Amino acid sequence: MAISFALVGFGISGLVTGFSTIGIILGLSIGAFLGYFVAGLKQAQGNILQQTFIGMGSLAGKSLSEIKDKAGEPSSMSACKIASTDKLGILYTWTKANYSITLLFDENDTCIGVNQEVNYK
Repeated sequence: MAISFALVGFGISGLVTGFSTIGIILGLSIGAFLGYFVAGLKQAQGNILQQTFIGMGSLAGKSLSEIKDKAGEPSSMSACKIASTDKLGILYTWTKANYSITLLFDENDTCIGVNQEVNYK
């Protein structure tokens, strides 16, 4: 992301300053800084979501509404079959930037546990 912003900064500063050396250096520097800043903001969203789930403690036994109250609406949901009971269940996934967690719920919207958790650092 920083490279993209740096290239945009290069182009804008080049056009504004007639491609002077100082203008290009400033444009690249400011663009790279903004790119790192924006990337950091995006990563922070994932870290906040992860900390929200950590703060809830054990998720097994919690209702879907309890989890939604703290973590917000899930990004996606899909039906599944619970292998241990052979009953229908639902997988709910919460995703923000670099973090994703999928929880398995039974037919009563009670969390059975974490199906998958990924942190892309």
